[in-house]
Amino acid sequence: MPRDPLPVPRDSLPVPTPDPADAGRHERILRLLDRLLHDKAVRTAFIEGGPSHPELGLDADLVTAFARVDVRELALVGRNIRSEVVGGGTGTGPGLGRIFPRTLEAIREGTGRTPNEIAELFIASAQFQDFRDVPFSCAGRGRLLPECFHRFVAQSPQFGPAGALGGAAGVEPLAHHEAAVAVAQAVATAAGATFEVGLAGSAVHGGTLCAFRDYAGAPAAWGLVPTMYLAAPGRCVVGGGSRAVFGALVAVLTGRGDELAPAVRESLEKRLRTWGLR
Repeated sequence: MPRDPLPVPRDSLPVPTPDPADAGRHERILRLLDRLLHDKAVRTAFIEGGPSHPELGLDADLVTAFARVDVRELALVGRNIRSEVVGGGTGTGPGLGRIFPRTLEAIREGTGRTPNEIAELFIASAQFQDFRDVPFSCAGRGRLLPECFHRFVAQSPQFGPAGALGGAAGVEPLAHHEAAVAVAQAVATAAGATFEVGLAGSAVHGGTLCAFRDYAGAPAAWGLVPTMYLAAPGRCVVGGGSRAVFGALVAVLTGRGDELAPAVRESLEKRLRTWGLR
């Protein structure tokens, strides 16, 4: 009797060679989809003229791939993203409206832009790309929304002389204060375990996120004073203080308390214990 052929080992089977063209097309499709969801100007052009709209400048294969997109659904998804960024939702936390009420009002006073309009510009920015509502992703750990918005205010060309928000170019100190409060509160809820935390001027000392800013030069009407921001899981401390006191607290947190006078060290140790940071 003829014998059944021996099975071919799996590792000896030929492996199909990926087509670089297919991989490149897939990447271009994902990039366009990201722009459609997050850039209102791109989305508006698509809704008005479809994938062949000249402002989009798409290659023929992408025009074909996106020919059957439901523009009403696209508009709805775009509005939902903006709504969650402004009002809060899954992953975004409280949203810009609750985190940055004074900053948004100052921008509105300087530019006439509403929170929704500001949010659209933010969502389309490079700084928003660092935010991910799913903390762990194939792109790594994202940053918290308040930190990303502060970076937007501090770095985006939109706040430059030719930018749409140039009339509010001096609002960065206020945005930093509101972002620092929100980041400290988020760290207290253990968000630092899943998100990268790198707010400008902050560092981790002895397991505690520490930041200080004197807000020199900020308009007096904002009422910003030299402020310390300290946070660890379960604890958040925000309050006025001098740079000298902040430096001494950092020395204690990093185990360099012997550099201080004994009475000063003892007082600071007691304060940190009261705050739950020792």
